Amino acid sequence: MLNPKYARYGDRIRELVEEGNKVAKLERPSSGGPPYIQDEGMVQVISWLTKARNILEVAFGSQSPHLRHFDNIIPQGGITNATRAYRIYPFIGVLEAALNDLENGFLTGQEFFIAGEVFDSILEQAKYLVQNSYKDPAAVLARVVLEDALKRIARTEAVDENQKASVINDELKKKGRFSQPQWRFIQGWLDIGNAAAHGKFVEYTQDDVVKMIDDVERFLVNEFRA
Repeated sequence: MLNPKYARYGDRIRELVEEGNKVAKLERPSSGGPPYIQDEGMVQVISWLTKARNILEVAFGSQSPHLRHFDNIIPQGGITNATRAYRIYPFIGVLEAALNDLENGFLTGQEFFIAGEVFDSILEQAKYLVQNSYKDPAAVLARVVLEDALKRIARTEAVDENQKASVINDELKKKGRFSQPQWRFIQGWLDIGNAAAHGKFVEYTQDDVVKMIDDVERFLVNEFRA
């Protein structure tokens, strides 16, 4: 089951596939040559191609293979030269491939990979802080990363992400996403992060934070780089 954001992407791509098939049928006879899309029909072509490219960039990113392939099949001279049905169908193929990847979870994988890169950067900051005896802000940073990761995982499991991190952890355990030991570890990390966020600095030690950061890092590798 797709989360609401991805479901909207899927609905939009599906609409554009249908629209593309209609656009391809706008060819009209020409005098002394093959049929082609003319006049007002080209307005629809340009509009459709613009919308199709936009959804690919929004859903998959500017560096995605879907968008690159879309750009590579634009006719020489630009989209105004997409005047024949055979020029339209390859774009429909890209949209159908994108929809298939989306429905089979590959967009989620891409998002997780990008998120993992961001998390790595924040955890490096946390490591720097704790190595320089700033255990409290380090614990807060690690906690922020963990909470964001839990929300991302929640979306893939149809769990309400707008809940406290501990509640999300409970829900994911109930769904079998986390084992009992994994759930317990996560709750322990959250406890340290919560204590830091609420100024209860004596409830954990420097070593606790070092271990928390290392454990959260391993957790992210397993969840976001598998």
